[in-house]
Amino acid sequence: MESKVSPPALPPEVATAEAARHRALAALVALAEALGTPDSVPVALAEAEAALRQAQGALKGLEAAREAAVAPAVALGTLGDEDEQRLRHLVAKAEEAAAALGREEGRARQWQRWLRAWHGVTMGLMVLCAAVLSLDSARTALGVTDDGHLLLALTVVAVSCEVALRGLGTSRRHLANAAGHQRDMALRLHDRAQQVAANRASAEAATATNRATADALGQLEKVTRALKELVEAVNQDREETPWGTRRQGFPSAAKELGRIVGRWREVDKEVAQRLEAAHRGLVGQG
Repeated sequence: MESKVSPPALPPEVATAEAARHRALAALVALAEALGTPDSVPVALAEAEAALRQAQGALKGLEAAREAAVAPAVALGTLGDEDEQRLRHLVAKAEEAAAALGREEGRARQWQRWLRAWHGVTMGLMVLCAAVLSLDSARTALGVTDDGHLLLALTVVAVSCEVALRGLGTSRRHLANAAGHQRDMALRLHDRAQQVAANRASAEAATATNRATADALGQLEKVTRALKELVEAVNQDREETPWGTRRQGFPSAAKELGRIVGRWREVDKEVAQRLEAAHRGLVGQG
């Protein structure tokens, strides 16, 4: 049975970055649209600069969170590089070997029972024969003149049974030890397979977390870059024509907004349309 590992929760920096991205994106659009009415630019620019600072802070936090998550993911990946299915196959083989050795040990135990019974019978016959054949009348009645051959034969049988019993006892111990080793091996392999499965599941979950963190980082970087470029362009225009100057214009911001629109079409069509509309109103200033 495979280990189930729940995917870890995303780092809190991801939620912080998402909030910062939404604010920065709103500030970007608001600043672009405010450029058409210069009186509203100061307020939009102040919000854009505040949103930019928040986005830049969120970027640093998100980068740190991503770096902190990469090392454990790499370590888990190297721990889980074994083949779980192969380990489980070896577990099955070890269990089969242990079962086969257990059956052999059971047969040896059965043979021991039979040999003990036969050894007991032989020893009983030896005692009985020795007592009966010690009598001359019994030997005469049985037509036996010497009891040595019969007792010798029974002794040989008894000794053979004893030797066989000891041999079977040794075999049983070896079989039991071998079966125990196989069971221990199966248990170790089973534990290792579970560890590998858990490591792989954790590595996959960490990879998914890293992917989500990287996606959030990439999206925030796009918005932060665009907002920073537009804020810098507006501030450049502000230095050249301070607030309240007659025929206040934003030529640098208009050019920068045009570049931003070109990049943003592949990112967010709705936002791109609003930025493009704002840019059309500023084309004459570029």
